[in-house]
Amino acid sequence: MADPGWRGAHAVLGVLFIGGSIWAFVHPLDAFYELAAILGFLLLLKGSFDIAVAFMTRELNDLWWLGLVVGILEILLAFWASQQVFTPRAALILIWVGFAAMFRGFTEIFLAFEVRRLSKEIQAAV
Repeated sequence: MADPGWRGAHAVLGVLFIGGSIWAFVHPLDAFYELAAILGFLLLLKGSFDIAVAFMTRELNDLWWLGLVVGILEILLAFWASQQVFTPRAALILIWVGFAAMFRGFTEIFLAFEVRRLSKEIQAAV
Protein backbone atom coordinates (compact mmCIF):
# COMPACT_ATOMS: atom_id res chain seq x y z
CA MET A 1 0.00 0.00 0.00
CA ALA A 2 1.54 3.23 -1.15
CA ASP A 3 1.59 6.33 1.00
CA PRO A 4 -1.18 8.66 -0.21
CA GLY A 5 1.39 11.34 -1.02
CA TRP A 6 3.15 9.04 -3.48
CA ARG A 7 0.04 7.89 -5.37
CA GLY A 8 0.27 10.82 -7.76
CA ALA A 9 3.91 10.11 -8.51
CA HIS A 10 3.11 6.44 -9.13
CA ALA A 11 0.28 7.40 -11.47
CA VAL A 12 2.54 9.77 -13.44
CA LEU A 13 5.25 7.11 -13.70
CA GLY A 14 2.66 4.56 -14.83
CA VAL A 15 1.49 6.87 -17.61
CA LEU A 16 5.10 7.55 -18.65
CA PHE A 17 5.91 3.84 -18.75
CA ILE A 18 2.81 3.10 -20.82
CA GLY A 19 3.74 5.90 -23.21
CA GLY A 20 7.32 4.63 -23.41
CA SER A 21 6.19 1.08 -24.16
CA ILE A 22 3.89 2.29 -26.94
CA TRP A 23 6.76 4.35 -28.39
CA ALA A 24 9.05 1.28 -28.19
CA PHE A 25 6.52 -0.83 -30.12
CA VAL A 26 6.10 1.86 -32.77
CA HIS A 27 9.87 2.54 -33.12
CA PRO A 28 11.65 -0.69 -32.08
CA LEU A 29 15.00 0.19 -33.68
CA ASP A 30 15.18 3.56 -31.91
CA ALA A 31 14.17 1.89 -28.64
CA PHE A 32 16.96 -0.64 -29.07
CA TYR A 33 19.53 2.12 -29.60
CA GLU A 34 18.29 3.94 -26.51
CA LEU A 35 18.48 0.80 -24.40
CA ALA A 36 22.03 0.17 -25.63
CA ALA A 37 23.02 3.74 -24.73
CA ILE A 38 21.50 3.37 -21.26
CA LEU A 39 23.27 0.03 -20.81
CA GLY A 40 26.56 1.67 -21.76
CA PHE A 41 26.04 4.46 -19.23
CA LEU A 42 25.12 1.99 -16.46
CA LEU A 43 28.16 -0.15 -17.22
CA LEU A 44 30.40 2.92 -17.09
CA LEU A 45 28.90 3.96 -13.75
CA LYS A 46 29.10 0.47 -12.22
CA GLY A 47 32.64 -0.07 -13.48
CA SER A 48 33.75 3.21 -11.93
CA PHE A 49 32.19 2.25 -8.60
CA ASP A 50 33.75 -1.22 -8.70
CA ILE A 51 37.20 0.28 -9.29
CA ALA A 52 36.72 2.75 -6.43
CA VAL A 53 35.53 0.01 -4.05
CA ALA A 54 38.46 -2.20 -5.05
CA PHE A 55 40.96 0.51 -4.15
CA MET A 56 39.16 1.46 -0.94
CA THR A 57 39.04 -2.14 0.34
CA ARG A 58 42.61 -2.99 -0.64
CA GLU A 59 43.75 -3.43 2.98
CA LEU A 60 40.70 -5.48 3.99
CA ASN A 61 40.22 -7.68 0.95
CA ASP A 62 42.90 -9.99 -0.43
CA LEU A 63 41.00 -10.26 -3.70
CA TRP A 64 40.71 -6.50 -4.25
CA TRP A 65 42.39 -6.88 -7.63
CA LEU A 66 39.47 -9.01 -8.84
CA GLY A 67 37.10 -6.08 -8.30
CA LEU A 68 39.57 -3.86 -10.16
CA VAL A 69 39.66 -6.24 -13.13
CA VAL A 70 35.85 -6.49 -13.20
CA GLY A 71 35.56 -2.69 -13.07
CA ILE A 72 37.96 -2.26 -15.97
CA LEU A 73 36.10 -4.89 -18.01
CA GLU A 74 32.79 -3.15 -17.29
CA ILE A 75 34.18 0.17 -18.49
CA LEU A 76 35.47 -1.47 -21.69
CA LEU A 77 32.04 -3.03 -22.22
CA ALA A 78 30.48 0.40 -21.69
CA PHE A 79 32.51 1.87 -24.54
CA TRP A 80 31.67 -1.14 -26.71
CA ALA A 81 27.95 -0.69 -26.01
CA SER A 82 28.19 3.02 -26.83
CA GLN A 83 29.55 2.54 -30.34
CA GLN A 84 27.37 3.19 -33.37
CA VAL A 85 27.63 -0.21 -35.06
CA PHE A 86 24.36 -2.10 -34.70
CA THR A 87 25.48 -5.76 -34.76
CA PRO A 88 27.97 -5.61 -31.85
CA ARG A 89 25.43 -3.67 -29.78
CA ALA A 90 22.79 -6.34 -30.38
CA ALA A 91 25.21 -9.12 -29.48
CA LEU A 92 26.32 -7.30 -26.33
CA ILE A 93 22.79 -6.71 -25.10
CA LEU A 94 21.68 -10.27 -25.78
CA ILE A 95 24.76 -11.77 -24.14
CA TRP A 96 24.62 -9.36 -21.20
CA VAL A 97 20.94 -10.02 -20.49
CA GLY A 98 21.43 -13.77 -20.85
CA PHE A 99 24.36 -13.93 -18.47
CA ALA A 100 22.70 -11.57 -15.99
CA ALA A 101 19.60 -13.77 -15.91
CA MET A 102 21.68 -16.92 -15.53
CA PHE A 103 23.80 -15.50 -12.70
CA ARG A 104 20.70 -14.13 -10.98
CA GLY A 105 19.16 -17.60 -11.13
CA PHE A 106 22.28 -19.23 -9.67
CA THR A 107 22.38 -16.64 -6.91
CA GLU A 108 18.74 -17.23 -6.02
CA ILE A 109 19.26 -21.02 -5.91
CA PHE A 110 22.36 -20.71 -3.70
CA LEU A 111 20.58 -18.25 -1.44
CA ALA A 112 17.60 -20.60 -1.08
CA PHE A 113 19.88 -23.46 -0.01
CA GLU A 114 21.68 -21.17 2.44
CA VAL A 115 18.39 -20.00 3.98
CA ARG A 116 17.27 -23.61 4.29
CA ARG A 117 20.53 -24.60 5.99
CA LEU A 118 20.37 -21.70 8.40
CA SER A 119 16.73 -22.46 9.19
CA LYS A 120 17.66 -26.05 10.11
CA GLU A 121 20.53 -24.80 12.28
CA ILE A 122 18.24 -22.40 14.11
CA GLN A 123 15.61 -25.11 14.68
CA ALA A 124 18.30 -27.47 16.00
CA ALA A 125 19.62 -24.78 18.36
CA VAL A 126 16.13 -24.03 19.72
